[in-house]
Amino acid sequence: MDLAAILITVTAGVAMGAINNVAGGAGVFALWAFQYACGLPLAVANPTTRLGAVGVGLFAWLGFLKAGYKAPARAWRLSLFSIPGALAGNLLALRAPDLVFRVYLATVLLLLILRQIRAGRQKIEPAMRPGLGAPGCFLIGVHMGFAQVGTGFIAVLVLLTSYSRDFVQTNVAKSVIVIASSIASLVGFALAPLLFEKQPPVIAWGPALCLALGTATGSFLASKWTVNKGSRVVQRVVFVIAALALAEQIVQIVLLLLAQ
Repeated sequence: MDLAAILITVTAGVAMGAINNVAGGAGVFALWAFQYACGLPLAVANPTTRLGAVGVGLFAWLGFLKAGYKAPARAWRLSLFSIPGALAGNLLALRAPDLVFRVYLATVLLLLILRQIRAGRQKIEPAMRPGLGAPGCFLIGVHMGFAQVGTGFIAVLVLLTSYSRDFVQTNVAKSVIVIASSIASLVGFALAPLLFEKQPPVIAWGPALCLALGTATGSFLASKWTVNKGSRVVQRVVFVIAALALAEQIVQIVLLLLAQ
């Protein structure tokens, strides 16, 4: 990696860590940095984001802990359901072609945009459904293992319905689930060449470490800001990021279809 690639990747990590701590969808910064600054193919860029995701969850949790918000045992128990989901998602990521990944990611980004639009209009909150916590966390893990981008968005949707209406408490629980699912996914990808015949390594550790440095910094700082300010300030930023990322995915999907 040259100096420019390092600086771009660390900066992308800071943005990813800060925005994902408050909302979600900023994992696309990591994909952009890896693909366009580091020159990694999508099959390597996607798994390489998982070390940065560990930084997002771990340092968000430490930031909340320092601010006096401790994750209860219930949140840790729910996080266990995300581990098998993450490993299942890894298998999908290793086997799915680029076109499938990009169509899935475009769908997630579109749902994120629609959610942002509806958030300003919705007056009545849906009923709490605690029974959805375990299967919902399994699905969070599947998404983390497969795509990672948008995991925070999906986690917030699940937790606001099944865990708590309180924004800070939801984000504390989200950090715990991100820790469990991202570590499981990272280990799964790291071991893939040992477990599957003819499977090449899928993690570029140099770019991964640069990203993790940035996400750790951004996530820790944002966790303190979340406690004091809430999330409204970043909602428009998330909307713009998701719209740009969706446009890029559509272009890439068209190019892949034309190449067939």
